[in-house]
Amino acid sequence: MSEVKNPAIVYISPAELVVHPKLIEIYGENEERPALEKSISEKGILESLKVSARTGVNVVLAGKCRLQIARQLGISTVKVEFVESGSPEEDLKLVLDFNLHREGGKTHYQKFHEGQYWESVLRPQAKERQRQSARRLNQSNDSNLNHSVTESKSQLGKGKRVIQEVSENLNISVGSYHKGKKVFELISQLREMEKFKAVVALEMEFNRSIDAAYKFVCNQDICYQVIDLLEADEIGSIGDGIAWMLNGDRNPFRRFQLDQVYQFKKRLRPELEIVGRVIGITNEFVVFGLRNLVNMSLEIVNLRPRQIDAELQDEPSASQRKRIFHLMQKFSDVFPVQVSLAELLKLPNLTDKEEVLLRMYESDVFEKTWEDYKIQMKAMEVSTNRKKDKICAA
Repeated sequence: MSEVKNPAIVYISPAELVVHPKLIEIYGENEERPALEKSISEKGILESLKVSARTGVNVVLAGKCRLQIARQLGISTVKVEFVESGSPEEDLKLVLDFNLHREGGKTHYQKFHEGQYWESVLRPQAKERQRQSARRLNQSNDSNLNHSVTESKSQLGKGKRVIQEVSENLNISVGSYHKGKKVFELISQLREMEKFKAVVALEMEFNRSIDAAYKFVCNQDICYQVIDLLEADEIGSIGDGIAWMLNGDRNPFRRFQLDQVYQFKKRLRPELEIVGRVIGITNEFVVFGLRNLVNMSLEIVNLRPRQIDAELQDEPSASQRKRIFHLMQKFSDVFPVQVSLAELLKLPNLTDKEEVLLRMYESDVFEKTWEDYKIQMKAMEVSTNRKKDKICAA
């Protein structure tokens, strides 16, 4: 790597800078870095951007996000440190060296992109070490053979295995690196084949879990069928595809929608009502709101689609829900009322007591009480402000 010689810190316009294409290839053109954006908006850019002017163009080797944020915030000049480089290969090495311990976190895909580069650098070095050891061994005479073999082993032992060194650079285990390489290679192949929907889905699964993505890639009976489904727009994720292949369904989540009410074939627990309302859908679960018949409270139950043995019902509380939405709009500035109404929406149906609560919120008495309270609060604020003004005047 070229060394920084007499670094000169200067301030130049963001318009005079271009980002090295490798930075965009690895980390993407636009990244969400809210903490960094907040810091720059409050304190400015504290760490200078590393820039090479080798070709006559100011190429950013480190600081892509800082430059992006500066442009978004309309900052007129950014702090730049020029570094010396003698070739495109040195530029690339500087890019990877500067970003090795990049703050803000890296996805698994980004790490393995870097790993590909580190292997290309370290493998030739390892081979050269082996050649030098072999030359030393061949130059030894018969009388020193045993000594030379021992010395050779000692020399080889001083260097780490390439995979180990790359893994340490990326801060992951050797085992995870071996698994991740297989996934990364398939993503690269899919990109070359222009199967971009599958690329996006597999990259998301890879970033979520190296192990899960590795198991998916190794199961070729499922893997390539899921890739075809992704490209055909039949599914939206690796998880959907696996569920389809294992259960024989297209996407087991698709039949569920928020606010639907289902009647189960049997109670999930003896104390729970047999009907429940869908109040959430996650990557793994359909979330139901059911009533606990012992204390009449709301209970939340997470179920995987294959665990749900229930039939869709007509909405049992349509008119009440319409009234609840109207009240939430009417009392949008009253947090306790908002909370209680939102909880009512999670229940499959309302009890008589809950119907009484709705009528109370709808009554003129409650509305008048609330209006009187707001008037009193406003009067208190005016009085408090007057007292503050008198104190300041004194």
